[in-house]
Amino acid sequence: MKQSNPSKAHSRQGFSLIEVVAVLALLGIVAAGYKRILPDFNIDLSKETDRLTSHVRNAQVRAQADTYEWRVVFTDATSYQIGPVVLPGPGFTPRVIPESGQLQGLLKNGVTASPGFMVRFDSWGRPLNDAGVPFSSNKTVTLRAGAETQSFTILAHTGLIQ
Repeated sequence: MKQSNPSKAHSRQGFSLIEVVAVLALLGIVAAGYKRILPDFNIDLSKETDRLTSHVRNAQVRAQADTYEWRVVFTDATSYQIGPVVLPGPGFTPRVIPESGQLQGLLKNGVTASPGFMVRFDSWGRPLNDAGVPFSSNKTVTLRAGAETQSFTILAHTGLIQ
C-alpha cells in the first residue's frame, strides 16, 4: 500500500491570523497618513462661530484695557482684522489675530460672514459704529456654510456677545 504524505494531503488555504493583522495595521497607517494631508471638508460651523466670537471678545477686552478704541472689520466675506483705532494718525492698525499669529483672520473654506461687518469697542466695552457712535440696536453677525447658518449678537448698550 502506498502511504500518503500528510503535508500534501492538507494543502494550505487562506491567510494566517498574523498575515491578516499585518495587512490591517498597514492599511491603518496609510489611512492615518491620508487623513493628515487631505483638506478638512467637514466644516464645523459652530467651531468657526465660536472662534470668531472669541476674537470679537478679545478686541472688546483689549479696548477696555487700552487707551484706544479697538475694532473688528471684515475686509471681505472670509477674512477680518482686529486692532486699535489710533487717531490722529494712521487710523486703524491691524494686530496679530490670537491663535493664528497672522495680521488677518481667515474663516475656513466654505464659511462666509455677513457682508460689511464692522464693530468698534470703547474703553467701557460698548459697541460703536465706524464713526464712533454707539449702536442704537443690537448687531447680529451671521456665518454661513452652504445652507447651514449660525449667528451671534452684540448687544447695543452693554456690548455683551451672545
